[in-house]
Amino acid sequence: MTPSAAPSSAAPRAPLAPPSPALVRLPGHIRKLVPAEREAILAHLLRLDPLSRFMRFGGVVSDSALARHATRLVSGEASAIGYFVEGDLRAVAELHPLGTRPGKPAAAEAAFSVERPWQGKGIGSALMKHLVLLAQNRGIEELQVVFLPNNGPMRNLAVHHAADLQLDDEEMVGRMRAPRATLFSQAREFIGDIFAVFSSAADLQERMLPPHLRGN
Repeated sequence: MTPSAAPSSAAPRAPLAPPSPALVRLPGHIRKLVPAEREAILAHLLRLDPLSRFMRFGGVVSDSALARHATRLVSGEASAIGYFVEGDLRAVAELHPLGTRPGKPAAAEAAFSVERPWQGKGIGSALMKHLVLLAQNRGIEELQVVFLPNNGPMRNLAVHHAADLQLDDEEMVGRMRAPRATLFSQAREFIGDIFAVFSSAADLQERMLPPHLRGN
């Protein structure tokens, strides 16, 4: 979990989420985030309610820490997928490569943030499918999700994607295998990259419109 924060035993408990409806029933679209969208990422993180922010980062984090995180997300080795509604970024899935370890599979950590009104609707699971595509095209063999034991929605997401769950100190770690890259998976990402470039400009334009004119 980044930025780092010490988990608290007094953290509020998130309830287990019920089975989610299909994302196709929701408005909006999912695509890769581009470096120019750092401000959109930060605005999304700042809109997270206190519980969602705590669960995402495993502890209390400041607004300035969120600003630094948004900068690292678009300027480092990480990759990010976003869910947009009427030009606004409402959920983010992050892929952070982990350091190579002798005799261990190439691994990356997946992290998710979904704004409160959009939780429990299947968005996290849909974002995970896109992260798996990014992972396999980057030679990642193992995807990890790290979350607090009382984070029910993340536990459900990990179980839904057949992750092997283990308790590591005060955090839960879920591990799942990513498939090998294929010509088809690489073509899918290439097409997605083209869509992201054009869609990012359209989403920026829509964010500049008054709310009553969006989505028309």
